[in-house]
Amino acid sequence: MESMGKAGLKRFLPLLTTAGLLLALALAFAATYAKAQETVETTTTTAGEQPVPGKADFESLVKECKAYEKKFGIMPDATSYERVVGPKALIIRIEGTIDNAMMDYLKQSIERAEEENAVLIVELNTPGGFVDAATEMVVSISKARIPVVGYVVEKWAESAGTMILMSTHIAAMQPGTIIGSVQPIAYDPTTGSYQPVLDSKIINPIVKTLCEHGATRGRNPEALVRFVLYNDNYGAEEALEKGVIDLIARDRSELLQLIDGKVVRLPIGETVLIDVNGSYEVLEPDLRIRVLHSLSDPMLSGILLSIGALALLFSIASGNLPGIALGGFLLVLGLVGSGFNPNTAALILIIGGAILVFIELYTPGFGIIGGTGIAMLVFGVILLPIRGEGFAVGESYAKTLLYTTYALGATMGGLTAFVVYKVVKAKRAPQTLWKLKGAVGEAVDDIPEGGTGFILVEGEYWKAKAITPVARGDKVVVVDKEGPYLVVKKAEESVEEDEAHTR
Repeated sequence: MESMGKAGLKRFLPLLTTAGLLLALALAFAATYAKAQETVETTTTTAGEQPVPGKADFESLVKECKAYEKKFGIMPDATSYERVVGPKALIIRIEGTIDNAMMDYLKQSIERAEEENAVLIVELNTPGGFVDAATEMVVSISKARIPVVGYVVEKWAESAGTMILMSTHIAAMQPGTIIGSVQPIAYDPTTGSYQPVLDSKIINPIVKTLCEHGATRGRNPEALVRFVLYNDNYGAEEALEKGVIDLIARDRSELLQLIDGKVVRLPIGETVLIDVNGSYEVLEPDLRIRVLHSLSDPMLSGILLSIGALALLFSIASGNLPGIALGGFLLVLGLVGSGFNPNTAALILIIGGAILVFIELYTPGFGIIGGTGIAMLVFGVILLPIRGEGFAVGESYAKTLLYTTYALGATMGGLTAFVVYKVVKAKRAPQTLWKLKGAVGEAVDDIPEGGTGFILVEGEYWKAKAITPVARGDKVVVVDKEGPYLVVKKAEESVEEDEAHTR
């Protein structure tokens, strides 16, 4: 009885161990994710729903923010400048969640605008996103060697979007749009609930960022602090009246007209004149950015994480290799969408995909292992970084390398898929010698009914099993095959049966 209990425990030990590891991973990830994630939806609260910072705290933060004098942004009284930026404008569009993909998109666009000496216009239509990504974008704008114009379009630029808008050298809004609600929240991915954060260790750095990169552009310090502490929201007219934006423009054409001729002082120390003739080019995000941004959707990444973890758990417990492969793939994609380093994920996917394709070639798993491997290789190639610090190549070379990588990935993926298909088809094909069925041979040995012996068929010796007694020298006919034996009977009986069947 004791041995049976130990055997049962031993049987379920891998399942319990796997469940424990996955639970620990989920809890650790949830804790990190809860601290890093900012709200992606606008929330309205009343006085009794959350603690409100004291008047002293508010006045203290406003006082600190007012200490930042206007140094950068539009200089209406400037009469001199060091260089001219133009005559071209580049436009990018930040939509949906502010994430690492949008951060890379902005950085690449700033580099492109600097190379072409063009004004960069950042159109914002976002409910917010990750604080870390937004802060990196704010810093990138401050380091830019060309003017960056923030322009809220269509609906809103809330939360992290407001942080980005306040850091631009020229802030503009389209009529009917809103900004505000910068107070961060702690999001719990396990329950889907969130709580407003009022911890000074989190609030103060956000206020400091807004003051450092907003008040120095001439934005109203009191409004900046209220964005964070009280979730204030402003429409275009009110934002202009409050002094947190510079312009209101109905469309791109009007915006270009309004910024033309403006003198802007950049945080890098230069004063430049914007000279645009109304021409612009829209920079679309590349495939890598699009995939990363799609994976960063909170609902999609949550679904991928849940399905991937469950598939991995049950597949490990049951020893199902195709399920393990598919679950691991979905789990990596979910982690990428939740902020995991995409460069590391690309390396994991490429190595894992190559291993799975190799396994499929030798142990076919109904195509699931090979198909998952090919998908991992494709996503790994897509997520590979083409640009970045230290990657000193020209724009045309980078594009050539990018398209070549995609072409090679698609070609190798298609070739691998074809090879896997052929191998699986060959492995599944029944191993039979049906070409010998019906062939007439001669018995070399006396073979009793149910016994075995040798026969000669089409010039070759075969081991045979007789279903009727066969004497040496008798003519036999092959009727079937069982393993290494040909099943035979006397040819005369076969002929008689065929004649009877014909009658």
